[in-house]
Amino acid sequence: MTASDAPGSEATSDGTRPTTAPDATGSTTAPDATRPTTAPDGATPRFVRRPTVASGVIALVAGSVAVALVADASLQREILRLAVVGVLAFGIGGRLVRRGVTAFGALGALVALGGGIAVLVATGQAVTRLPQVTHRIELLPGIVGLWMLSAALAPVRFRWSRALIDVGTGLVFLGVLVTGVTRGAGTTALLLATLATILAWDAAENAVSVGGQIGVQRGARTVRAELAHAGVAAGVGAGAIAVVLGVARLGIDGLPFGALVALVVGSVILVFGSNR
Repeated sequence: MTASDAPGSEATSDGTRPTTAPDATGSTTAPDATRPTTAPDGATPRFVRRPTVASGVIALVAGSVAVALVADASLQREILRLAVVGVLAFGIGGRLVRRGVTAFGALGALVALGGGIAVLVATGQAVTRLPQVTHRIELLPGIVGLWMLSAALAPVRFRWSRALIDVGTGLVFLGVLVTGVTRGAGTTALLLATLATILAWDAAENAVSVGGQIGVQRGARTVRAELAHAGVAAGVGAGAIAVVLGVARLGIDGLPFGALVALVVGSVILVFGSNR
């Protein structure tokens, strides 16, 4: 039997046979064929766990609003603007790095590095430029907390995300509490900052939960559900604040601000917990 009679070899109409080359699996492909870069139809794509973008953006925006509400001095807000730009750049760069494409990875690394440097500069300015110690301890936890929240949602490591979210939002809330103790902002601003911190935590947790269950497979559409979740959370929080402000206007003697904050936090967490 000659080579032309080998099994699986078929002659063309002019008597010649197509040139084929074995691939790594032993099958043959035409020399000009390109390998698919995505999973073929019917195949299961690789499952990649990563926090979702929509809820991640909502979390960073809410956290930034919380810090801004208690940073009432003009110099504080100037430093905070630089920090927020750095935090967003760090998160965007981290997402590009995690895509796994060489070109995007190199660009993302540069963007993340620039964002990290901006946050460090803002942190240094908060330590050295703010004249009052109370202004420093109000702003510093918020800057560091936002950076950790961005690292959780990039993510630096998916399995670290929940721990980073807890620590990051905890630091943001610490800044709010410090401001409440020093009376650096009004009651309404402090309550709104408390609500924004809780919304940041809830949205970040939702980003990790949805991303861990659904992943980033092509075709997954979760934005509408994420926006609905954030809207319900905001509505619950707004209701809690309305109740607390109503209690505060009753003029009850001896009711400390801490009790009002505890009422907001307890009410919102109770509702969120019952819905999980």
